[in-house]
Amino acid sequence: MKQTARDLNLWIVAGTLPLPPVDQPTAKVHACSLLVNDQGETVARYDKLHLFDVDVADNRGRYRESDDYAYGSGVVVADTPVGRVGLTVCYDLRFPELYSELRAAGAELITAPSAFTAVTGAAHWDVLIRARAIETQCYVLAAAQGGTHPGPRETWGHAAIIDPWGRVLAQQDQGEAVLLAERDSSEQASIRARMPVSNHRRFFSQGAQRPARNDEFKA
Repeated sequence: MKQTARDLNLWIVAGTLPLPPVDQPTAKVHACSLLVNDQGETVARYDKLHLFDVDVADNRGRYRESDDYAYGSGVVVADTPVGRVGLTVCYDLRFPELYSELRAAGAELITAPSAFTAVTGAAHWDVLIRARAIETQCYVLAAAQGGTHPGPRETWGHAAIIDPWGRVLAQQDQGEAVLLAERDSSEQASIRARMPVSNHRRFFSQGAQRPARNDEFKA
């Protein structure tokens, strides 16, 4: 992945990768999303906070991600050439408080590499990615696996880029594709100024432990 970033002169967000904690190589792995810059350097690492322990009415039926992965503990944002990026993964989309924390930490774009099941994706994927964009007034970059896989498992696909007004700028239902969109920072600033939802929040979690903010990645 690092070599690819250097070869293509691109920043890459990739996830998830099963990696142990940096300082505990023999510990239980995390489901990680990594941000790699165009020099092939790891700029940020996000360990997935919400693990997919659910029952789904599909061929597989039961998913227990926590059997194989440890829970993450921090909110991660990082500066990039296109803006300040917050990192999330898949099932995180169902927890708007995480996205509010990313917005509070200065996120302007939020990534959500995902593998929603065909059942949950058909019901909720489009609603969730658009809602997270609207409520945070961020661009949401939602790469999505689609197709059939061992397990048996079927994923929904429908990768998309959503703008801060909730508009779908690009989408691919199935199959490999490259989705491109331009970030209009002036329009994003205007949306936030005209509807300052971040300043209007009145309800906050009481007694809940807030995840740490990891504004800078340390290898």
